[in-house]
Amino acid sequence: MRTVAGKRVLSIWLPRLPLDRWRRKGDGRLAGAFAIIDEVNNSWRVTHPSDEAIRAGVRMGLTLPDARAICPDLLTEPADAAREDALLRALWRWADVLSPRVALDAPDGLLLDIAGCAHLFGGEEALAVDAIDRLEAVSVAARTGIADSKGAARALARFSSAPVAIAEPGRTGAALAPLPVGALGVQDETASALARAGLKTIGQLYEVKTSELARRFGLSLTGALAAALGQTADPVTPASADPIYAARMTLPDPVGLLSDIEAVLQRLASSVCGRLEQDRKGARAFTLTVRCVDTGDHHLSAGFARPCFDAKAVLQQFAHPLSKLRIEFGADGFRLAASHVEPVRHRQAEIDDRVRENAGVAQLLTTLGNRIGFDHVRAFAARDSHQPDREFDLVEAVDRRSALAWAPAPRKRPLRLFRPPEPLHLLDGGRPPRRFQWRGAIYALSSAKGPERLTPEWWRTEDLRTRDYWTVDTADGARFWLLTYPGQDEQSWFVAGRFP
Repeated sequence: MRTVAGKRVLSIWLPRLPLDRWRRKGDGRLAGAFAIIDEVNNSWRVTHPSDEAIRAGVRMGLTLPDARAICPDLLTEPADAAREDALLRALWRWADVLSPRVALDAPDGLLLDIAGCAHLFGGEEALAVDAIDRLEAVSVAARTGIADSKGAARALARFSSAPVAIAEPGRTGAALAPLPVGALGVQDETASALARAGLKTIGQLYEVKTSELARRFGLSLTGALAAALGQTADPVTPASADPIYAARMTLPDPVGLLSDIEAVLQRLASSVCGRLEQDRKGARAFTLTVRCVDTGDHHLSAGFARPCFDAKAVLQQFAHPLSKLRIEFGADGFRLAASHVEPVRHRQAEIDDRVRENAGVAQLLTTLGNRIGFDHVRAFAARDSHQPDREFDLVEAVDRRSALAWAPAPRKRPLRLFRPPEPLHLLDGGRPPRRFQWRGAIYALSSAKGPERLTPEWWRTEDLRTRDYWTVDTADGARFWLLTYPGQDEQSWFVAGRFP
């Protein structure tokens, strides 16, 4: 079968990508034994140990207790797929300096079509070496492979012993022959079955008929082998990287006055928000980096309850963080970046008054969230339960979709609900009690309505007691919601809520 010609693929493998995002700025090394851990088969295991951890005896795949027993001083950090994906996407945008056709090879690689580009760097090997040098300059470890197909390039980058592995044009089969069958990207079950059959290297697969391989091990194996050998079309499909909404300003002389910094921020915000508005998008968060000449970078952030592209709103929310920034000898570098970008759908406020009302609520939530933290600004959300203390829940007010779906209970409920109910002291018995003491005050019953009996939810085991609720009015005008548990201690009464 003829091979598909006309392309050369460079695979850049980033084997230590989770560790690379933890490297220090100085010498590029991690201080002490360090490892990234992840939950695998219901147990925490080491996925990426640092050089110091490897020298101490820690190996990939060890359970966390075993790793700690080998290296008691081991520091660990759970894997963060979102941050690692963000770093990979940043490198994806960077890779266009090597080739205009770059594709992601998640979770830890990039694929570049370098046909027609290698001569600009002095050849394919020089291009691969240049890519490794550029990545090492920013403390990112990499290995590369070059071949006629994506599968072959990936296999060479990941399983070759050399940091730069190249399969000459038309010689892909010979370059892949000594590599293990796992280099084809087949599943572990297929690789184990091949090993039991005595087929451990890709070269040994060449000696078996394709039909026999497909019959015994499935079409996925033969498809992967054909793609690696370039016998089927498997092009590098590039996609445009996510746009970055950011602006930077470097001043010839440092500035230290708050008014000067606000003027710089105004220009940056106008640039960033102008691009957001042009693309009909808004950002939930903005980050301002201020580079001081003596203390380095300072990162200030501001969040928004809904996507924002208004430069005035950005200036308003950064006013408080800037007022706390202390600059002794001035700042000469500024960068404003938008994150959590979302599409924005415009509505005409003059027709729908709810638009103006929601805008006011969003502005309030934004201001409170930036002052005390968005996780501390809470709102009530309805829950599907007939138990009064489970009919609602508290959610972050920014996530108002569940809160807006509130449906009033079919029965009247007190405005203030005590969770858990507060016990009261009986002064004159009865059902409900004629006189009781609560929070240091004595109340006399004037009227009562009830009981409203609620049975427990059968699927829950926390509290299986039946409840009786009474709405009582007292002589001084206060109205309470009293609770007792029938069939148990009839002398135990509680205040479950209070009406306005």
